[in-house]
Amino acid sequence: MYLIDRFALRAGNEKGEDEADTVGCCSLRYEHITLEPPNKVTFDFLGKDSIRYLNTVEVDPQVFKNLKIFKRPPKREGDMLFDRINVLPHILPMILTSQTGSLNKHLGELMSGLSAKVFRTFNASFTFQDQLRKLTPEQGSVVDKFAAYTEANRQVAILCNHKRAVPKTHETAITKIEDQVRALKYQKMRIKKQMLQLDPKLKKKRPELLEYESDVDDEWIRGHQKDLVEKTREQIRKKFEKENEKRAKEDMKPLDEKELKGRLEAAEEMAKEFARENKSGTVEPTANQTVDKCEKALDKLDERIYTLRSQREMRDLNKETALGTSKLNYIDPSNPPET
Repeated sequence: MYLIDRFALRAGNEKGEDEADTVGCCSLRYEHITLEPPNKVTFDFLGKDSIRYLNTVEVDPQVFKNLKIFKRPPKREGDMLFDRINVLPHILPMILTSQTGSLNKHLGELMSGLSAKVFRTFNASFTFQDQLRKLTPEQGSVVDKFAAYTEANRQVAILCNHKRAVPKTHETAITKIEDQVRALKYQKMRIKKQMLQLDPKLKKKRPELLEYESDVDDEWIRGHQKDLVEKTREQIRKKFEKENEKRAKEDMKPLDEKELKGRLEAAEEMAKEFARENKSGTVEPTANQTVDKCEKALDKLDERIYTLRSQREMRDLNKETALGTSKLNYIDPSNPPET
C-alpha cells in the first residue's frame, strides 16, 4: 500500500498465459526492483499496455528494510516479491485468491468502497489540482492559462506513467510551427521598414527597427517570398476552378483562360514588389498606413508568435506523454476511478 499510495503504481491484475508479461505493484517479481542503500529503490517492469516503468525513488527506511527482507535468499529471479499477499486467513481461510483481489477485499473491510485504484485516482487528482494552483497566473492570458493547464495535466501523466511512442509526425509538426514563427517575423520586418519610410527620424530614435529578426536571413527571405508567390498563384487557380464548377452547375458559360491569366497578374506583381524590396532594402507603406497602425500590427504579431512558441513548447514536452487518460479521469473528481 505504501508503494501504491506514494508512487501511484497500478495494483496489477492476473492475466492469461497468452498475454504480455505486464505486472503491477501486487505482482512485482524479484527482478523488478533493485535496492541501493541507504534508501533508493529502482523499479523496472512492463506495466499496462506493455509500457515500461523505469523509476528510481527514495523510500522510508522501514520500507527499504522490508523490501530487502522480501528479496533475501532463497528468493531469485521469477519469484514473487510479495509472495504472501494472496493468503489472508482473516478474510478467506485456506483459499488462494488473486493478489489484487485479496488486497481490495482487505481495503473493503477497512472502508466501504475503498480499493487500490482509489489511492491512484486520489493522488492523480490531488497532483492536478496542486499543480494547477501553483502554475496558473492570476493575470495571465488565455495562452498562459492553457499552458498551465497542460503542464498540470502532464505532471499527472508522468506520475501515472502514461507514456506513448514519439509520433512519427512530431518533427514535421515542430518544423511547421517554426516556419510559421519565421513567417510572422518576416511580416514584422516589413512593417518596421514601412515605419522607417513613414518617419525617417525613427532610424536614430529607434535603431532596433533596422535590425533583422532572429532566424530570418536573406536566403530564407527569398525562399519564403517565392513560396508566398506560388501560394498566391495556387489560390487564384483554385478560386477560378471553383467558379467554373459553379457556373457549370448553373449552365453558364465558363470563364476562359484569358480571365485566369489576368488574375494571375496579381501574383506576378507580388513577385516584382518583392524584387524591388530586396534591391532597395525598403518597403513602401500601404495607403492610409500610419506609424501608430504599424505599432498595433507589431503587437498583434508578437501575440501570435508567443502563442505559436507556447504551442511548440507544449508539443515538444508532451511528445512521449499521453495526456488523454489523465484528462478523462482526473480533472473531475466525480468521474469513476481509472481502470
